[in-house]
Amino acid sequence: MSAGWMVFGICVIVVLGAALPLIRKREETPLPPTKETLHNWRNEK
Repeated sequence: MSAGWMVFGICVIVVLGAALPLIRKREETPLPPTKETLHNWRNEK
């Protein structure tokens, strides 16, 4: 096996290892709702 194929295999393993947590379903905790950061002063009564 050439060194090029070994490097390619290691790169594929690293990329898949980094992508697996992103692909899995997120069932643990949902993200909190976003806060309103901009104040709408035009519609203020």
